[in-house]
Amino acid sequence: MDWLVVGLGNPGKEYDLTPHNMGFMVCDSLSSFFSFNFTFEKKFLGFLAFFYIDKQKVGVLKPVTYMNLSGNSVLKVMDFYKVGYSKLLVVHDDIDLPLGKIKIKKNSSSGGHRGVESIISALSSKDFIRVKVGVGRGEDPVNYVLSRFDEDKMPLVDKVINLARNAVVSVVSKGLSKAMTEFNGMLEVERSERV
Repeated sequence: MDWLVVGLGNPGKEYDLTPHNMGFMVCDSLSSFFSFNFTFEKKFLGFLAFFYIDKQKVGVLKPVTYMNLSGNSVLKVMDFYKVGYSKLLVVHDDIDLPLGKIKIKKNSSSGGHRGVESIISALSSKDFIRVKVGVGRGEDPVNYVLSRFDEDKMPLVDKVINLARNAVVSVVSKGLSKAMTEFNGMLEVERSERV
C-alpha cells in the first residue's frame, strides 16, 4: 500500500449526514467515483478498501471505533501495511471553517478534534496530512456536529464533499505542495466540479 486515506466519523445510521461524519462521506464519494467497495475488517476495527491513483495503491479506511478511539484502527492498519506517516491522509470535519471550504495541512495540532487527537496519540506524531472539511459552527458546537445537516444545506454539502475528494486525489497524484497550492488558495465550491 502506497497511501492510506482515513475518513473520520461515527458508525451507525443515527450519525449519517451529520457534520462529524464528513470524513466518512468523502470516503464514500471516493468509493462511488472510483467504483470500489468496502469490506469490514475486524482485525483493523474498520471498513477497508483499495483502489489505484496513477499506479499508486491507496487504502481507504473508515474506523468503526467511534471518533474518540479512531487512532486504534489507524495504527493497526499502518503497522500491518507498513505505511509511513508522510503517506497518511486523514479527512475530517472542521467547525472553524465555513461550510463549503476545505484546507490541506500537515504536521499541525488537532485543533480540539477528538478523532485527530486520538490519531496523534496513537502514532505519537502529528506529522501526517489532513484534509479539513469545513462544516461551519452551530450555536452549540457539540450538538451541531452530531445533528443532521438541514435539507437546504445539502447541495452545498455535496459540493464540498466532491471538493474534498478531489483534494485527496490531488495530494496522491500531484504531491502535497501542488495540492496545497491548488486547494488552499481559492476554495470556491465550484472547483468541486474538477478532478
